[in-house]
Amino acid sequence: MSIQNLYDGAQLLCRTLRTLDDEARLSIQMGDTLEDYATILAAERPQQPLGLPFDPTHQDLSGGRAFWITGRNPAGELVHTQALRRLDLGSQNLADYLRHNFRTYPPAGVLIDFENSAYNPGPGARRMTGRVVYHGEIWIKDDPAYRGRGIVDYLSRLGLLTASMHWQPDYVFGLMARGNARRGLCERLGYMHSDPCAVTWKIEGRNQPIVGNLTWMAAEDIHFATNMPLEDVSAA
Repeated sequence: MSIQNLYDGAQLLCRTLRTLDDEARLSIQMGDTLEDYATILAAERPQQPLGLPFDPTHQDLSGGRAFWITGRNPAGELVHTQALRRLDLGSQNLADYLRHNFRTYPPAGVLIDFENSAYNPGPGARRMTGRVVYHGEIWIKDDPAYRGRGIVDYLSRLGLLTASMHWQPDYVFGLMARGNARRGLCERLGYMHSDPCAVTWKIEGRNQPIVGNLTWMAAEDIHFATNMPLEDVSAA
């Protein structure tokens, strides 16, 4: 990443934080110690447990390989979370990596029948190599104060900008329930590409599985999306 891009990214990051503070009245906290994040969630987000990709009892993401973001309202209540982690792919592409590791990225809060779940690599995953970052844990409290105002756009931009400045990724990806992606959440989060039906999670005791898309962005997509005027990003 060039010095100019770093400077531009820092300026955008400051503007995004200022918007979240001034307009959404959100206080943002960041950290890279997952034990701290797990403690926050256990106390303040018990309805949605910590996802396996960021669980420090199962993952060693020390040494700056992950970071988390929380947002609090003026009363100090937790109303937002997201987290990102850098993958060590070696010579693999993402499709090969997930073929062996997709069970590390299940939806949280449900009992998964891993034996009957499946991963179906799409063209996007096959082209992703180099510095790849996983973006997950995206949650915002179901509150009228945060609906219809473009808040999620700013929050996702915050995560992508921070990851870009930390790691200069070649790609960022996430796994999103297909229904949410089709209803527009993929675009709201800034993702410009989506491989449909990439994962199928069989839920114990249910006939209907959870089907997920693999959403992704390349470095140039991130630069394009994060440099859009803020008023355009939040437009309905």
